[in-house]
Amino acid sequence: MNKLTVLQLDTQFPRIIGDICCKETFLSNINIIKINNASVSQIISKNPNEQHFVNFKNQILKTKEKLITTSCGFTFFWQSPFNKLTKSEIITSSLCCLEEKRKYYNDNEILIFTFDEDILKFLLFSKLKIPFKGHILGLKKNNLLHKIIFNNENYYDFEKISYELNQLLWKKIKNQNIKLLILECTNLSPYKSGFRNIFSGEIVDLLVLIEKKIPGIIKKEFL
Repeated sequence: MNKLTVLQLDTQFPRIIGDICCKETFLSNINIIKINNASVSQIISKNPNEQHFVNFKNQILKTKEKLITTSCGFTFFWQSPFNKLTKSEIITSSLCCLEEKRKYYNDNEILIFTFDEDILKFLLFSKLKIPFKGHILGLKKNNLLHKIIFNNENYYDFEKISYELNQLLWKKIKNQNIKLLILECTNLSPYKSGFRNIFSGEIVDLLVLIEKKIPGIIKKEFL
């Protein structure tokens, strides 16, 4: 039996190597299940439709793998109710590390890189006991990666996306004392090596959290 199940949004855009929904990212076989009708716009929302929770719930109840995760960090909205459904461990998002990391970093030393800044602020406000006062960086609507994800386009230009993301990140961090970068959006993971060229602090994404739970499952070049 596989050790990991990834519950993926119902999307068609490319999931390139280094992405959690690309099997070539892993050293072991994993189980990837698409959740029907769970589009980006439906899940990245201040008030996700209850039917989508039911659809995720139904798959979780069927899943026997040791660890269950998702392809979208905004499913953090359901982390607590998901936990009650299964004996498997569930890590919905890289945001699951935030409370632990706040023991070692001040909020003003933390930057969360996300798909949608405004919705993430709302999500964190509604789910955290102590409000997060750190930095949040969202993709811009004119960024190619945002367009591809939002419009569900079957197109990719790695070099252009990498350039735009590095420019966006550098503009945010260059005058800040950022020590921890959390990649909420799983589509950012393939660009970590580029981020490390401009940022010397700790980078955490969903792949890093999975590797801690199942050592040796991720190819080293993607950690």
